[in-house]
Amino acid sequence: MKHLIFSLSFVLFYLPYNDFTAQEMIKTEKIEECNFLNCRLPLCKCSDTDRPMSVHFDDTPMMVSLTFNGVLTSSHSRYIKKILNPLYKNPNGCPIQATFFIAETGNGTTDYCFAQTLFNNNNEIGVSAPKYSCPYTDCDSLGQYFRAWRSDSAEENILKQKKNIANKSRINKSFLRGFRVPFLDQRGNAHFKALQKFGFNYDTSVVVGPEDIKRHNGLRLWPHTMDFPANYSCPTCPTKKSLCNGQSNCSMSSVWIFPLHYLNVESKFPCPTLIRDDFADNILENKNCLPKELINSTILTDFLVENFKRHYTTNKAPYIINIELSWFDKFGDVLTEALVDFVSKATTVKPDGLVKKTDVYFLSIARILDWIEYPAPLNVIASKWLWDCDGVHFDYDEECDSIKKVMEAAEELEEAKKRNQSARLELHTETLFKNGILSTVIAVFLFSIVFTILYDKYS
Repeated sequence: MKHLIFSLSFVLFYLPYNDFTAQEMIKTEKIEECNFLNCRLPLCKCSDTDRPMSVHFDDTPMMVSLTFNGVLTSSHSRYIKKILNPLYKNPNGCPIQATFFIAETGNGTTDYCFAQTLFNNNNEIGVSAPKYSCPYTDCDSLGQYFRAWRSDSAEENILKQKKNIANKSRINKSFLRGFRVPFLDQRGNAHFKALQKFGFNYDTSVVVGPEDIKRHNGLRLWPHTMDFPANYSCPTCPTKKSLCNGQSNCSMSSVWIFPLHYLNVESKFPCPTLIRDDFADNILENKNCLPKELINSTILTDFLVENFKRHYTTNKAPYIINIELSWFDKFGDVLTEALVDFVSKATTVKPDGLVKKTDVYFLSIARILDWIEYPAPLNVIASKWLWDCDGVHFDYDEECDSIKKVMEAAEELEEAKKRNQSARLELHTETLFKNGILSTVIAVFLFSIVFTILYDKYS
């Protein structure tokens, strides 16, 4: 019996690790190939280097997304305000946008007030983990022993942080559409079930490696749905079978993958991120990244510009730039200078410049997804029919104190409602006692119990 219990415990503990990846399914069974006939926008897109074909290449916008991940603190605000200066505008006249995947530390250092300011300025707020110090691990459950997220712990962690952001930043949960795993940790895919369950639209944690980029002739991958296997090495990509548990009516079109790509400059320093992250348990290869002692604003700008060109001059796949907020703690001025220089070059149209026509847009990932699902040519975008910013008052210097007062007033109102309900209940109870109604009901109830006991005993 003990052996049986041990065996069952072993199976239950390790079962969540056995998520099928696309590559495993290709080896074990025949899978229908993704094509235009069985996968069409807006519900489905194949994993490939092709843009949506309904818009001509010259009419396709080059979409760039600055994405920031981690614990957003008040000390980061001065850097972010410089990077997202409303003076930097997209061709349709709207200021540039970015996406922030907000995490927690557990000690209250996340500045949810500034998160709301970012949201009010047309930026997107996404979700990361409630404990950024424990990437893809359930570190609270077993003390010092780390365990990879299982489906239940992934759901608990992701839902917890989504509620944190919604409640503390006063952002409706329907706007929290995207997710990114802390530090791009590639050790599992249990979080995809949570994304599907809690109404997320996309994940942007997957990194396409140098070999896959080379196999696609240097072209970058466009975002795709998960109805069919990824057309690149993706150990964390789940499949429809693994997520739907064999349900025939289950669709994975609701969750997209926005892949990141390895970066390099002059074919040197291939790295999954702009600045190397020394996270030992991550399976991403970073040994050839630029050494931190060589980092300066010039070389970071070269990284950003050169990899932008690889997207812009080929198939215009969206250029998703991953930026860890913790980098600002050590490289704040250098990193900010590089990002501002890149944004300035990419938003300035010059015959001899980086951008020669008005087709480069800095957008949130949610806005990019909107375009991919329903592509529109540049002239429609320029008319502000799409990616509109009318009615948005851009002010990154908005006093957080005023926002906090609104939050505090809302919290006080909720407390007042609770007190009012409690007072009403007490008043109602007191009225019942005064009228003798409640006392009569209790007496009748007790009499019924005693009568039933005596009847059962003597009948």
